[in-house]
Amino acid sequence: MKRFSDEEILEGLKKRDNRTLQYIYSNYYDIVRQLINNNNGSDDDAEDVFQEALIIIFKRLKDEGHIELTSAFGTYIYSVARLIWLKKLRELRKMDVTELNKEMEEYIEFEEPPPVQDKDLRMAVYQRNLLLIPDDCQQILRLTAQNVKSKAIADKLGFRSESYVRKRRHFCKEFLINKIKEDVEYQAMIEE
Repeated sequence: MKRFSDEEILEGLKKRDNRTLQYIYSNYYDIVRQLINNNNGSDDDAEDVFQEALIIIFKRLKDEGHIELTSAFGTYIYSVARLIWLKKLRELRKMDVTELNKEMEEYIEFEEPPPVQDKDLRMAVYQRNLLLIPDDCQQILRLTAQNVKSKAIADKLGFRSESYVRKRRHFCKEFLINKIKEDVEYQAMIEE
């Protein structure tokens, strides 16, 4: 499938183009599903939240005519879905929202670069940069965050050994940290 730029995604959404919607589902749904599943939700909840996030984006595009993205579209839809899920959890009182924020930070943060005060901005920077690293790195780091053992990661991703997974994980963490440190938005946050 052709890779869409953020501008092409927004234009496709304005036109309600089916190929754009398929692209969004195939590239961003799993991240939202993982967020929901890791935080007291089910696959059905994830589908509802993803649909609701798309509706909010459609409505905003219709009302305002455009959306000025300050991060990648994947980060944007993740953030919208996250806020929807936090609101639903508050309503359902399934768990303390502070605990959810803590769990999500542990899921994203591996080796904390200098602290940034605004957690939503920090989450957006981490998510945006996670999407910029190689696919195998994304998979290794996500599986590691889910406490999947190196042997199981090697088997699942078809790597030759668990020692290769450990070496690759170290490289991936360093790569992600360096991407974050180079991020203009991150640099602006730590300078404030």
